[in-house]
Amino acid sequence: MQWRRIAFILIVAVTIIGSLWYLYDFASQPVFRDYVGDEVWYVPAGRNILHRLGVDLTYVNETTGSRGVNVIFSNQSMRIKYQYRVEKIAMGHGATYEREYLKFPGVYFELPPDEFGPFLEEVRREIPEEAYYTVPGYWYPDKDNIQNYLNTEHPFLGKDLIMLGMLLLGDSPINWRIPGIIAFALIELLVVLATYRVSGSYLAALIALAFTVADPTLQAMSVVAMLDIHVALFVALFVFFLAYDRDRPAAFAIGLAGSTKLSGAFGWPVLLGRALKRERNLISFLVTIAVLPAVGFLLPNVPAMAAIGPKKWFDEFLGSFRWHLSNKGSHPAASPVWEWFINKKAFALHYNPDIFAQTDPFLLLAMVLFILALPWLYRKKSGILASFGVFWSTVAVFLLQYALGGTTQFSFYATALVPPAAVVMGVALNELLRWEAFRESVWLYLEWLLEIKDRIRLRLGR
Repeated sequence: MQWRRIAFILIVAVTIIGSLWYLYDFASQPVFRDYVGDEVWYVPAGRNILHRLGVDLTYVNETTGSRGVNVIFSNQSMRIKYQYRVEKIAMGHGATYEREYLKFPGVYFELPPDEFGPFLEEVRREIPEEAYYTVPGYWYPDKDNIQNYLNTEHPFLGKDLIMLGMLLLGDSPINWRIPGIIAFALIELLVVLATYRVSGSYLAALIALAFTVADPTLQAMSVVAMLDIHVALFVALFVFFLAYDRDRPAAFAIGLAGSTKLSGAFGWPVLLGRALKRERNLISFLVTIAVLPAVGFLLPNVPAMAAIGPKKWFDEFLGSFRWHLSNKGSHPAASPVWEWFINKKAFALHYNPDIFAQTDPFLLLAMVLFILALPWLYRKKSGILASFGVFWSTVAVFLLQYALGGTTQFSFYATALVPPAAVVMGVALNELLRWEAFRESVWLYLEWLLEIKDRIRLRLGR
């Protein structure tokens, strides 16, 4: 009925808008006005790529109104020779803040807006060009060689999205995180649409939505500028297109997922299986399983190729496989894939307030239980197989990675598992539970209440 559709749309809309407000409010707290967790790697990598492309960012301190700029010296000897002179120039232009880096040769200043340009001009006049360069924007984390770090061990789409927030909104912590918050909302929408398409049930879609919006892994990763929430977004897009039997767009979507982090493409065997069944000639088959995923993978990496050259990018991409299949040393939060199912080691991103990449054991262990019911579920709702396959294919490739030597895994890698698991959970619970029992029970409760009311009325009448 029409009222059910309206109620469904309203519930979904309120949930998505509410989650956007909650996550933005949480991520914009004053305590988070600095780098959180692995933002110390991804944000500087994006800033460095933009600098190499000749794009200057802007950071304005909300309290003082001053603009930020990093002055980075060519080497330590140049720093020793010229830093004091740069500091004198900055003080002469009314610098409101200075931060000296200890692990690389650089210093950060904040200057009044009307003094920002004159400061840069005077530095250009007074300091030899080969001695330094400037990177406008937010300060860097004080890490070894961070001014040159590009994070080429991962593909670039996640950093593209972080960079987009920095470009459009400004180089500040909350603006790094806004793309991840938006990604969370889009994941909710894609999961709802995919579940409804498979099940034809508003209730199933709302169950999937509930597991998505309440998932602690998704929540944690959406409020930090890291890659995994964007991996989950494009995995959700892949699942969405599979649910709608759009294999070609799904092929492009898995390329995008892999271009965010290679783990985003771990569901590719599902695409291969569908192509083997559906494609009628070799060209169509290759377009679906190889050409479109490759295009989806390569396009987001163009900024990195432009910044460092296609050959260097390709060499570093190939070299990253050795990194992915190696042990990174002992880490107290290291958690192999099977531990994600029981949330054994949650990865800590921040303390007070706490941000932990916890997994949802109920959601993940249910995926194990549903193996027993899969044939029955498949006969009822055959579309469930694609999401089920994406989940277990991703788990299987993570296990393969571990077996091949990539034993340093973390709980936040499980972010990519949530969208397919939520779709399966919504469809499966809607089919496996006898909802008529709940509906009929509600009517029985109403009948009993009416009977009690009548009895009370009769007694009062006496």
